[in-house]
Amino acid sequence: MKLFDVYPINPINIVKGRGSLVFDDKGTEYLDLYGGHAVISIGHTHPHYVKRLEDQLHQIGFYSNSIEIPLQTELAEKLGHVSGKEDYQLFLCNSGAEANENALKLASFYNGKKKIIAFTKAFHGRTSLAVAATDNPKIVAPVNETENVVFLPWNDEAALEQALKTTRYLRSLSKAFRA
Repeated sequence: MKLFDVYPINPINIVKGRGSLVFDDKGTEYLDLYGGHAVISIGHTHPHYVKRLEDQLHQIGFYSNSIEIPLQTELAEKLGHVSGKEDYQLFLCNSGAEANENALKLASFYNGKKKIIAFTKAFHGRTSLAVAATDNPKIVAPVNETENVVFLPWNDEAALEQALKTTRYLRSLSKAFRA
């Protein structure tokens, strides 16, 4: 079986990373400016990060959040404190697509609306609703097509103002995330 190439593949085999640098299998050093998915903002192989992962893996690698996980509670409390959003709830998920999908659903549950404004050439992920709000016909299957998503040109304030005047859209995600 052959891998499905989601993106054009560059002929580089990155084999290790340290801080903001990555190295290929030929020893070539690159400054890692990739800002994509699963990015670790503290850099590659940061000693604290590696130690925490190692310590956790020696205990348990994964378990469902259907039980108490004190580390998650501690994270929620710390994030609430540093963000000044202690009265909000934290939903932990495994991808940006899942975060976008759930944010849109949560806003819809909160305000009862189903229309979404998305912008051309934006990418929101590969889950069903995230794909529907992505302006890329290569990844939008017929099951993802919906009249509930309207695409507007990026940076066109007049088009946005007109759309907001004429249709009831999902507008406020921040209110939906309050406890």
